[in-house]
Amino acid sequence: MMKVIIDKFNSMEEKTKKILKYGIYFSSFVCAISVFILLTYHFHTTPDLFYIGLAVFKLGLFFIVEFIICALAIDTIKKQVNI
Repeated sequence: MMKVIIDKFNSMEEKTKKILKYGIYFSSFVCAISVFILLTYHFHTTPDLFYIGLAVFKLGLFFIVEFIICALAIDTIKKQVNI
């Protein structure tokens, strides 16, 4: 199963790979911001900081999954249209 997924990523169009790469970088940056917010909560113990940090972390993980799924879907659609 993993081999099939890896083959799909390797056979992607270069433009789609580039968008996927920058999307994952952006999502990782959002997760890094959330870690910084959660570290701030560790020192100031304000409950609002915890909930904000947790929400931003979930948002970053959601973006990563969304970029991967959309890249696979767009690549599949492009290949089916070109046939």
